Formats: sequence, C-alpha cells, structure tokens
Amino acid sequence: MFDERLTIGTGRLVLRPYTPADAGWVREVIAAGVQDTALPPGAPEDPAEVDRWLADGIHELPRSGQGIHLAMATPDGIVGSISVYNADPQTGTAEVGYGVHPEHRGRGYATEALRGLAGHLLGTGVLNKIRLRARPDNIASLRVAEKAGFVKEGVEPGAEVDEDGVHDLVVFGLVREDARP
Repeated sequence: MFDERLTIGTGRLVLRPYTPADAGWVREVIAAGVQDTALPPGAPEDPAEVDRWLADGIHELPRSGQGIHLAMATPDGIVGSISVYNADPQTGTAEVGYGVHPEHRGRGYATEALRGLAGHLLGTGVLNKIRLRARPDNIASLRVAEKAGFVKEGVEPGAEVDEDGVHDLVVFGLVREDARP
C-alpha cells in the first residue's frame, strides 16, 4: 500500500524515508532526549541501536502494508518526522502522526508536512480518509490539524493510557473530496 521510497516535496520540506545517512541526526535527537517528539514511534532510545533501526526497523511499517515513517527534511537537515499508520486497505483509511524537534517548532513545518502528505495520499487515491488524534491539551497539534484542513469529528473519552493516566483524544478527519493539493 505504501511505497518504501515515497518522497514528497512541499514548499520548504522534502518528506522522505529515513536512510543510514541519518544516523548522526537520530543519535543527536536521542542524546537530547527529544526522541518522543522528533522521531517516529518505535525509534530506539539507545544510540547503539540506531544503525540496526535505520537498516531494518524503520522499514517494518511499510513492509506490513500498514503505513510509513518519513523524515521532514530541509536543505539544512531533518526537522522532524511524520508517519502514516493503522492503514486499512479495505476502507482506504489510515491515521497520521507527526512531531517536530523542539528547536524547529513554531515555523509551520508540521502543518506543511501534514498538508503535503495528506494531499499526496488522498490525491493519488492511496487513501480515502486520514484520521488524526491528539490530546485536548496539545494545543499545538490541534492547531496543526485545523490549519492543514482536517475537520474535528469529536472526542474519544479515555482513548489513550500512558504513564500519567487515562486521556481523552480529539479526533480529526480529512476525506479525499476535502483534501487540498
């Protein structure tokens, strides 16, 4: 469903697969302790695992047909990650998630990446609908979804559980007919 070589150009970004050449940046992110927001889910926490992850682990999602992880790259380097996951080929739906390194936030990179990825996947017919879920207190992520044209569909009570408890999630959606190029 997802081409492991998928590359999408936007105005300032190239959304592209991670490669072994990204190992230094990934290690810097881990050393800074911001891997939870700047790297895709499943990224290593141990710098010694980076090479293995870039060679194989990062490719598990597209090989399963359920999604893909992409780097948000500028001419100066990677600024974050965007992922498509939980893809259902029968319904043509999937979820999307994104994160920007703290040093690069507030510059519109997440919105640009989300618009570019959604426009490509919906515009080429790979998907019919993309869902996005975020915590109600994650104002930045909620604004990114809205600025990218996603429509708020409701709130899922108690949809996420982590180390600090149970959390509601705001649900957004974007369907093919509403996607902007």
